[in-house]
Amino acid sequence: MVLLAAGACSTGPQQLLIAAEMTVVESGIIDRVIEAYEAAHPGVAASVAAHPSQTILDLGRQRAADLLITSVRVPEAEFIDSGAAAASQPLFRSRFIVIGPESWRDLARGSEAPEVFRLIADHGLTFVSRGDGSGTHELERLIWLEAGVDPATQPWYLDAGTTMAQTLLIADERDAMTLSEYGAFLIALPTIDLTNLEVDPGGLDLEYTAIAVAGSEGSEAAVDLIDWLLTPEGVAAIEEANIELFDEVVYEPEPISG
Repeated sequence: MVLLAAGACSTGPQQLLIAAEMTVVESGIIDRVIEAYEAAHPGVAASVAAHPSQTILDLGRQRAADLLITSVRVPEAEFIDSGAAAASQPLFRSRFIVIGPESWRDLARGSEAPEVFRLIADHGLTFVSRGDGSGTHELERLIWLEAGVDPATQPWYLDAGTTMAQTLLIADERDAMTLSEYGAFLIALPTIDLTNLEVDPGGLDLEYTAIAVAGSEGSEAAVDLIDWLLTPEGVAAIEEANIELFDEVVYEPEPISG
């Protein structure tokens, strides 16, 4: 992938600035897919920066990025409805899992997430939150709300305010529970002892959306990238990246319509 230097020559490749959710950058999936796009479009030089979804949408409003990849449904819809998007399209789906010590696996297995979160509160188990305005953090807050628990002032609740990868390491160090995106967990698995508690997956799906920013310098290239991602070549690039990274399809491409 080509990293863009300040003051790059205007006669060079079309610059495409991509702001993507931290999890899909840390997992490597976005870099692999964008590399495939660049190989098919040698006139484009893409640069990817990782941020929480809320920050990504702010960058879009400032036209400081051309393509946004986010996972917070309501703020995404507000951004698109405001007219700030030149194009948007669901990109792929992943899922969340609840992870924690192996000793809790039998108790949590098959339960729904709000029930497990209530058990965490009832037993005062340490829970590590990303706390960073990401899609993961948004879903976590919704689960606590459904569980009828306000964890914010509890001594067992740790607001890490960091990336998914760092959150997993902190949870592992403290033998704690956390909510994790599945791909991030697979990447971290060789370095942590926590396990997938096999919580009922109902409601734990995660949809990533690609949004081209209207009026940005690279808006046209961003729209072209979205279009390419929906072609058989684009879908194949996503699937191949999954197999290379995980030996399974973790980030499932949206089906091609028509």
